[in-house]
Amino acid sequence: MAKRSKFSVDMQFLFGDALIKSGVATVWLAALFAAGFVSAIPEEVGRHAIGFWGMIAAMVVLAAGLWQLGRALRKEATIADR
Repeated sequence: MAKRSKFSVDMQFLFGDALIKSGVATVWLAALFAAGFVSAIPEEVGRHAIGFWGMIAAMVVLAAGLWQLGRALRKEATIADR
């Protein structure tokens, strides 16, 4: 295995950390949308519930993907450090 530069490992760790934080922020955003919108306009959500919950589900799936990709990058950077 070729030796990687310290800069390359650090950047991979940094991008992994940024993706993890982006995933967590997306989950918080989806939770705020769900809580705020449902309590503010319940009759509107009732009429368009499938589209609304579909958007929330898509945001949660996006967040999970970002979080997993970030974890994989950080794990690879940590293994390269050893």
